[in-house]
Amino acid sequence: MRITNKVMQNNALTNINRNKTLQDTLNTQLATGKKVARPSEDPVVAIRALRLRSDVSQVSQYVDKNVSDARSWLELTESAVKTTVAVVKDMIKQCEKGSSDTLTTEDRKIIIDSLKELRNEVYATGDADYAGRYIFTGYRTDTSLSFGEDTTQKFTVTELFNENDITKETYIDTANLTEIDEANYAQGGDAAIVEQDIASMDYYRVRLSYNNLDAGQTLQSLSIGGTDYAVTTMEDTDAAFNEAATNPDAVVFIPSTGEVLFGANMYEAIKNHEGDIQVSYDKTDWLSTDLRPQHYFYCTSQDEEGNTIEYNPDYLTDNSISQKIAYQVGFNQEIQVNTYAEEIFQHDIGRDVDELIQYANELTAAEEVLVKLEGMAKDTDSYSEDEIALINKDLAAADKAVTLMKSQLQEKFSHYITKMQSYLDDTDEALTVVGNRGAKLDLIENRLTDQKTTFRTLQSENEDADETEVAVLLSSAQVSYEAALMATSEMIQKTLLNYL
Repeated sequence: MRITNKVMQNNALTNINRNKTLQDTLNTQLATGKKVARPSEDPVVAIRALRLRSDVSQVSQYVDKNVSDARSWLELTESAVKTTVAVVKDMIKQCEKGSSDTLTTEDRKIIIDSLKELRNEVYATGDADYAGRYIFTGYRTDTSLSFGEDTTQKFTVTELFNENDITKETYIDTANLTEIDEANYAQGGDAAIVEQDIASMDYYRVRLSYNNLDAGQTLQSLSIGGTDYAVTTMEDTDAAFNEAATNPDAVVFIPSTGEVLFGANMYEAIKNHEGDIQVSYDKTDWLSTDLRPQHYFYCTSQDEEGNTIEYNPDYLTDNSISQKIAYQVGFNQEIQVNTYAEEIFQHDIGRDVDELIQYANELTAAEEVLVKLEGMAKDTDSYSEDEIALINKDLAAADKAVTLMKSQLQEKFSHYITKMQSYLDDTDEALTVVGNRGAKLDLIENRLTDQKTTFRTLQSENEDADETEVAVLLSSAQVSYEAALMATSEMIQKTLLNYL
């Protein structure tokens, strides 16, 4: 092969250009700190870099965003549940005070007022929210747990019960004792109510989740094990209780108190049925503290345009509402962050307090009559001997009624200690579940943090250039470049023409 000066010049320029290219590459690595600037420089490094960057990005999303949000939700839930635990404990203490048989009317009023405030605090805690999303309302995070203000909206609500939800209750018939006043005797009327007129009678009932239901309505349905039953609606509560206590085949609905009453025979028949007790009813007027039915039951309502809105159709088959909100906190790993309202904020808490208020008011009214009759029995100037004898009969009846009602209220307080303890157990269980989720999240976060560190280390090893090594190579390349320039300059100074 003949080597000419032109060939030597071209080779020299090519080598010098390669040296300059190397210097440019090394200079870019030193400036950017990366091994490659373009995938074509090293496809293997580029592909590995894309995979590692994807892994780092995913882990960073889990650790910095998803885990953080899940932790905030769980911490807020835990705080709310702890508050509820404390409030229910206070309610238990108030019930323990109320179970004393030495209480005066004023003492009971103080206890009842305290229970009302504690009840309202429980439901207010259920409206806790995280970043504008209510945390106990399942998928309906934009809807508060309670109404928040008195409102009018008609709902048709369907509740499911079983035979364990039927309780045996006692009704004390006071025979219109509280309607007695001085005018009965002054007019010579026969106002006598004897002790035998005061009686306590047993009946069975299912207490619905709401009271003050739409007046005048008949139940939309009452189905037991798939069998429909005829129901008598009664607005007069005393007449309704008497009917259920004296008619063994009675099925009575009281809209004002939200109760379905059963006679003894009906109760036995219900026990022999298989399946749930399904009750459907209408309610339009809601108080601010009422819990929204769409968070608990199957119900329907209408929007402003008259369209029917259906809530929770699965409730009719599952007797529960499952609306799990889960965060993806790892590769193929998620954690539930929400707690269902029905696990903590039960309607019975408010209904129990309302019932205690009712019993306390009835007892207070009976005690007022008793005090009035005691004063009248001593007023021999205003009443004749026959009238005094009549008053004494009423007085004995009033004393019996007050004794029975005091015993009933005391028993209710004692019974509600057990019920409140049951609510507390449910709340403690929910708190434990939230704590377990938080502990699980801690483990996941620690593992993800380790993975993030490992991926970043691998990413650095794959992409980052060794600055010391690159600097040495760049310096060597520069020396080689300068030497090449000197050698080339000497070589191209002489040609064949110099020797001709």
